[in-house]
Amino acid sequence: DPLLGLSYTEIAGRSRSMHKSQGFGAAETRGEMLEYLKFIKGDRPKTKDIFEGIDMTWGRVKGGELVQQQIEKTIKDYYAIQPDGSLPQLSSLQRELKRLEREKLDVWWSPIKSRDVDRIIAATMGLVVEALCDEPYRSSADSMAVTFTALQRTYSHLELLHFMEPDVAEMKVGEVLAMNEKWERKLTYFPGGSLVLDQPHWLLKPHTALYDLSGPPYASVEPVTDNRAHFHYALSGEKGARVNDETQVMHKWVDRVAGERIRPVYVTPVASVIPKSDVLIATGGPQTITVEVEALTDSLSGELSVFLPDGWNISVEDKIHVGGLPDDFTTKATSIPAFFLLELTAAEGSFRTSVSVPLTRRNERASFTFELVPTKNARGGAMKFAFVGPKGTADRTLHEIDYPHIMPQVYYTPAEVKLVPLEVSTTARRVGYVKGAGDEVPQALEQLGVVVEFVDASTGSAGQLSLEELKKYDAIVTGIRAYNATKGMKELHPLLLQYVEQGGTLIVQYNTTPRFSVSGVEDFQIDPSTLGPHPFKITRDRVTVEEAPPTFLDPKHPLLTTPNAITAKDFEGWVQERGLYFAGELGDKYTPLIAWNDPGEQALNGGLITCDHGQGRFIYTGISFFRQLPAGVPGAYRLFANLISPRTAR
Repeated sequence: DPLLGLSYTEIAGRSRSMHKSQGFGAAETRGEMLEYLKFIKGDRPKTKDIFEGIDMTWGRVKGGELVQQQIEKTIKDYYAIQPDGSLPQLSSLQRELKRLEREKLDVWWSPIKSRDVDRIIAATMGLVVEALCDEPYRSSADSMAVTFTALQRTYSHLELLHFMEPDVAEMKVGEVLAMNEKWERKLTYFPGGSLVLDQPHWLLKPHTALYDLSGPPYASVEPVTDNRAHFHYALSGEKGARVNDETQVMHKWVDRVAGERIRPVYVTPVASVIPKSDVLIATGGPQTITVEVEALTDSLSGELSVFLPDGWNISVEDKIHVGGLPDDFTTKATSIPAFFLLELTAAEGSFRTSVSVPLTRRNERASFTFELVPTKNARGGAMKFAFVGPKGTADRTLHEIDYPHIMPQVYYTPAEVKLVPLEVSTTARRVGYVKGAGDEVPQALEQLGVVVEFVDASTGSAGQLSLEELKKYDAIVTGIRAYNATKGMKELHPLLLQYVEQGGTLIVQYNTTPRFSVSGVEDFQIDPSTLGPHPFKITRDRVTVEEAPPTFLDPKHPLLTTPNAITAKDFEGWVQERGLYFAGELGDKYTPLIAWNDPGEQALNGGLITCDHGQGRFIYTGISFFRQLPAGVPGAYRLFANLISPRTAR
């Protein structure tokens, strides 16, 4: 690309390296690189141009010939050191696009490209329009003070007409912007309540692996809803030039290292209701659930209501814990005990109980711990929480995604805990866990009554571990992609195989296929052929249909029978997929236990393999336990309980 001064492979390397969540950093290669396309259908190109015969200009849009001519002339006459010289041509192009839309000659591309031209006009004028707020969050019960600024850096006549928030606020201006002089005005308004939260629109409706985009309010291709802190504005210029654009209210601050930082301002509910776990696996006897209510506004009071499926006994001790305050604010945490016992019967249906929530300052939190005991008739379902008070309601948990390479954004999940009554047992009492790229399997194992301790595999620490330290564990589990992401695995791995030989159980969750070696950087910490006691290969095989029926290849194997008898029923209700990065080229040393296949494809038997080694057991699994366990899939818990159960009594 001559405008960027980069080859496409360099651009591709930068793009690939933005896929940070799975460690897909790639080199920015230069020089020739061949890609092959297979001709499947259609008219075969007569030249090397695969787009031969396809009109990719405005000529394919009815009435779009004049638009194409104006675009070509604007590009030809563009003068880089005087960009506002293109304003007359851009204004003509803008009017022509609006004509296509108005006459319904094109109702798709014209509105989209008309907005793009608005922004190009603003850029050629050096126009900067901002709406700023001193805080990154405001609740729907609070007013918002916004400072609007506008600056244009040409001598063109440009009049700022108005700012408008479509539902609740408008500010008329009617002032001409002087060259390089900042215009500023303040507005205080109430964003108001709304059924629509500030978050990506596809998260508004309940969903599993697929999203429901049907119906109002935002059945569109736009990636996010317009935030409630969001204003349209209009400016009028010379020779019919007009800018109609929009701006999100933003929060600016200065970081002493990073310099100026900026993020959107989000309008939130009055509170965030935060269950401390997503799933409760009820195996009998009392278990606890803790939920916090965080005030997102000052002077918050009300009640936290709890809704339960039938067949559960509940008791609650609520204690107020004050936290999340500025460093210079001092207070004593208060404790307000309230004990009572409620018995639920099937006849009562969903039961509601409430506890009071008094919080005086924003970001204070109240913590409540509930003790649940399932009766023999306990039903699975959601334990739901909802806050109700004079300033508003809240039944969601606010989450924030904040990384250096993207703009911070928020999303919400229902404030609920999935209750799963389950008959499951394991003979494991203590399990060691080696962290990989990140998963929630350790928390799930704790729900089985197992003590989980992390084994430090970081560089340096791994070399200090001894076999005797590892032998205290009934099983050791490596997290997903541990051998890809955890540097110390090279030192730890030989010790893990000795641990197996001495009677331990090692469960290796999936690792990705070794992909590349660039400048001495490997993405697999050991020789992949030495991952197990005997060689096998990690493939890219996977089963993506979560309903794919299992075939038990060795149904009497202890991992499928002890202590839980695994049946096809245990593979019902799975989410997203069966598994990925299955094992292959097993030889005769490994026993494959389950086979699956996607529709129309051959069966794959490398999702769960095992072999005895010395006195212990080695297991490699590509089964997506990292998805199933956090989702509360009963059969996944029963199967994993078998995997961690030691081969012999220890």
